[in-house]
Amino acid sequence: MSDCNDVCTYLNQSAYAVLGVQCSLPTGIWAQFMHPDDRQRLTPLFFRAKREKREYQLEYRIVKSDGSVRWVMDAAAPRISATGVYEGYMGAIVDISAQRESLARLAKSEATYRLVTDNSSDIISHHAADTGEYFYVSPSVTRILGYGQSQMLGTKVYDYVHPDDIDAIRDEVARQALGATDVGLIEFRIRDKTGTYRWFGTTLQVLVDPLTGAKLGAVAVSRDVTAERQAKEDIRKREERFRSLTALSSDWYWETNEEGRFTFVSDGLYRLWGTQPADVIGKTRTERAFDPAQPGLLEYRARVDRREPFKGLHYSSFVATKGAVRHSSISGEPVFENDVFKGYRGIGRDITDEIEVANRLAQLAEENKALIENSLDILALLDENGTFLRVNDAVHDALGFEPHELIGRQYGEFLHPEDAGLTRMVDAGLRSGDNTIRDFENRWIKKDGSIGYLSLAVRWSERQKLMYATGRDVTERYQTQLELQKSKDRLAAIVESIGDAFFTLDRNWRAIYVNEKTAHFIGRSREELIGQILWEAVPEVLDSSIMTYYRQVMETGKRAFFETYWPPSHAWIEIRVYPNEDGISVYFHDITARREAENTIRASEQRFRDVIEMTPAGYILTDAEGALLDVNPALCDIAGYQEAELIGHNISVLFPVSPFGDALSTHGGMSVIHAKEAVIRHKNGGDVFVLVNANIDRDAQGNGRSITAFVTNITERKQVESRLEQLATHDTLTGLPNRALLNERLQHMLERADRHGTVAVFFLDLDSFKEINDSLGHTPGDMLLCEVAQRLRSNLRPGDIVARLGGDEFVVAARCTKGAVSATRIAEKLISAFAEPVHVDGHEVFARASIGVSMYPQDGASKEILCQNADTAMYQAKSSGRNCYRFFKEEMSIQAKERMTLENSLYRALERNELELHYQPRLDLQSMTVVGMEALIRWNHPHLGRVSPLDFIPIAEERGLINEIGKWVLEQACMETQRLTNKLGHALRVSVNLSAIQLRNKHLIEHVTQALQHAGLDSSQLELELTESALIEDMKQSADAFRELKKLGISLAVDDFGTGYSGLAYLGHFPLDVLKLDRSFVNQQGNDNGNGNGNLRVIKAFIDMAHSLDLSVVAEGVEREETLQYLRSVDCDEAQGYLFARPLAAKELEEFLERMLSSHTNGVTALN
Repeated sequence: MSDCNDVCTYLNQSAYAVLGVQCSLPTGIWAQFMHPDDRQRLTPLFFRAKREKREYQLEYRIVKSDGSVRWVMDAAAPRISATGVYEGYMGAIVDISAQRESLARLAKSEATYRLVTDNSSDIISHHAADTGEYFYVSPSVTRILGYGQSQMLGTKVYDYVHPDDIDAIRDEVARQALGATDVGLIEFRIRDKTGTYRWFGTTLQVLVDPLTGAKLGAVAVSRDVTAERQAKEDIRKREERFRSLTALSSDWYWETNEEGRFTFVSDGLYRLWGTQPADVIGKTRTERAFDPAQPGLLEYRARVDRREPFKGLHYSSFVATKGAVRHSSISGEPVFENDVFKGYRGIGRDITDEIEVANRLAQLAEENKALIENSLDILALLDENGTFLRVNDAVHDALGFEPHELIGRQYGEFLHPEDAGLTRMVDAGLRSGDNTIRDFENRWIKKDGSIGYLSLAVRWSERQKLMYATGRDVTERYQTQLELQKSKDRLAAIVESIGDAFFTLDRNWRAIYVNEKTAHFIGRSREELIGQILWEAVPEVLDSSIMTYYRQVMETGKRAFFETYWPPSHAWIEIRVYPNEDGISVYFHDITARREAENTIRASEQRFRDVIEMTPAGYILTDAEGALLDVNPALCDIAGYQEAELIGHNISVLFPVSPFGDALSTHGGMSVIHAKEAVIRHKNGGDVFVLVNANIDRDAQGNGRSITAFVTNITERKQVESRLEQLATHDTLTGLPNRALLNERLQHMLERADRHGTVAVFFLDLDSFKEINDSLGHTPGDMLLCEVAQRLRSNLRPGDIVARLGGDEFVVAARCTKGAVSATRIAEKLISAFAEPVHVDGHEVFARASIGVSMYPQDGASKEILCQNADTAMYQAKSSGRNCYRFFKEEMSIQAKERMTLENSLYRALERNELELHYQPRLDLQSMTVVGMEALIRWNHPHLGRVSPLDFIPIAEERGLINEIGKWVLEQACMETQRLTNKLGHALRVSVNLSAIQLRNKHLIEHVTQALQHAGLDSSQLELELTESALIEDMKQSADAFRELKKLGISLAVDDFGTGYSGLAYLGHFPLDVLKLDRSFVNQQGNDNGNGNGNLRVIKAFIDMAHSLDLSVVAEGVEREETLQYLRSVDCDEAQGYLFARPLAAKELEEFLERMLSSHTNGVTALN
């Protein structure tokens, strides 16, 4: 404070601290501390402000008593007497050196960042983490996407991202915001300027304020991977088509090595025969054959010996899983690489059913022939009444009767009842003139009751009145015909269900049978093709090579297998032609996909070699003895050798300790090594850490034949892992174990305690850390935490545990051989450790702590319960005055559970309509009329009754519910105020409290605007209050938010003024309208405490100061008449309190205002 002559008349202790001198320094010599280079610049500015009698705010350097230079901000307002006389200045000075240094470092860092991002070939951007609004985008965006930099600034990431990919970005942002420390790599599509979506691989890093947890934005580095994804997709589709064709085919694909052993068989074989790969792989056809000497196998071995292709070779194999012999037809071709024979590959087909059908048909034909040749006819003579007169022995074989059993009996006794009528009609026909019938068949009942079929020839002799009959037992024929029909039906079903197209031609080249697959392939119906001459139905076949094969088979009677290209269908087909008695049978199927697959396989093999040469992973191939046969350039780079230095040498030259062990020499040992860590000895003698993936190839006996391995250099990763392990288990600031390592060590200590005694867990929380951190800054706060960590280490034994959980919370765990006695001694020692002050950044502060103690096993059997109970006891220590310790007691847990119950209920309070607003009227003290009211939240808990805001508002702030509740309060207050305004015809102003968390909410402006618009309330009728301490948590952010709110036209107030840490120093930073004088000042006016006059002067000084800053003053908690009269006498603007009205529910408030209106027609009056 200065007088009218600009002489400093008063300095507080903070000002002396800024100068670095004792409080005895004379106050009139402030200017001597000002840096000489700044005096000339500041003097005109000061005198101009003085001449115009206005406020000023200046930044300049001072030279402290120790010679150091500090930057300060000096803000002051003129003191004007009631008569308008200038009496000097009153202001505040703040040390801003740290801010100035931070800004300089920030400018340098930003310049470096711009240099890197502006020249990157990727797109580098900085945008808001939640909304995606671009703050920066690198120039490469123009080259890659076609947009200009300035065109994208202000737009949002999601404006360009494909709608289907937006959730992936938001999920990654949410994942990192929840604490994930790894940088996310995601792929999504971005629309370029032409409207085309392109794929980008993006590394996304969400920036989070480590102290507040607030998201500061996100940095993304994006690379165009469209071509790479398309290439992968093309390969995937081709491979999928090949797999589908292989899986659906009735054939199977096979490969053998140069020894004739199977190295690969497709799923078709396993599906048909039910065998496992192990039953086939590594074996030869001879080993699996039913008869090694069968002709098909002999021909196969001869062709293989001559390295010739073969088609349609048949042989039989015994299949254990089927318990039967299966027949196969195989076709194959030799495989050569660089003129070196590598084995065979080809197609196999199961023809068991075809052979069995052919055998069965032959058997049936033989049976029918035998029946015809050996059957005996029945010979019988009957009279005109149909009575048997004579019958031969054949009747016994046919019907089971002896001849004498039929003599004298009528034939009608033996007829099937259903055939009796028909037989009588035939009998009558014989007698009427047509005296001979043949091949009349009917059913007879045999002696054993079964039914037999007879084919009869009967002649009637009119002269003799006798019937001569011959009968042939056709029962077996009927049964044979039935079975034959079933067999034909089965054969037709087989022909239709096989994977091949099939048709037969007679010797006149007419189609006898055509299955549906053939008709579909040609593009005509079966009915159109059957009976047609081949080249009339399919003209294209006449001049093709196909006809040559057909004629050859027709003429020679020898089958033919061949492949050809069929132009009408643009397809390759495989054709098998077989001779039969009537002509030829033809099987064919489309092998276009197989041919393409074979081409793809050949190309894939070449690509594999190319990949081996180009891959960054080292490649190793050995023989059965471990000698190196092949290595790639990457392996040479990893080991430091030339290829010629390795080939032929044993693999031990690379691995001092082999990751393969004795895999090669062990019979039936392991075949696969996956992700095994090993060490390669570099040529220079150094160790290279690698990750080994290998396959040990074994023969049929399980002996190792070779090793194929890939090794990846992970040396750098191992170094990073070592560092990450340190970061993952220790606090980066203090070096103490973090929560994860604490849990591990505490669990081990508890396990040992089961045998060696008791464990105590101490939960420490610094009592004044937040105030120290807020007043001195984060750097001194970090220094304080490091000093606390050091004091804890130095006061504990080597076997004890000390860890930092975060913020100002620490945990100590110690073995206590004497139980609570030892724990008490440790707690007192820890309290004493904080008795001495801590010197941080030129300041002397005290780091006292509150300590909660829980004992194992008395207070919990697990580390989680022990820490929870110690935490509960720590809060009890806080409540008991701080800087002390408390042991856990069971009743503390009950209190904690009550708080948890309250917390859980609060989550559903809004949903269940348990919250309501009460309103306390606010009066203009000059007119004594009600001009508005303050909205106060109330919680009506269904079980606990009315819960005080002092109990649940802190919980809402801790648990992130305050924004949702605050939004609801704002909406309800605006709607109720508009309703009262409309009903009473009198504009009222409503005051709504904000918390510091709401002020930091980026959606606050949006919420306020929506509440006003939804209610239809004029912005001048809304006033927002924030407490003094909340306002200064982040003065810059608070000032920015207040300026945005002020643009809406609402009033801004400071609640509980005079109770915070800053006092008057901050008022000039905010666009305020109202100061609310805290009830603690108002209620002291008139208290008989010996300081009544002093309190009156403080109140008057506050009001005068506020008015000099064009601020209105509202007195809270007015309860006595004398208080009201004094406030009116010192020109206080407005007041509220129980003297006028308690907080009222909405209905009560309406009735109160109506009463006031009826008793005072000129306004709403609260008091006479």
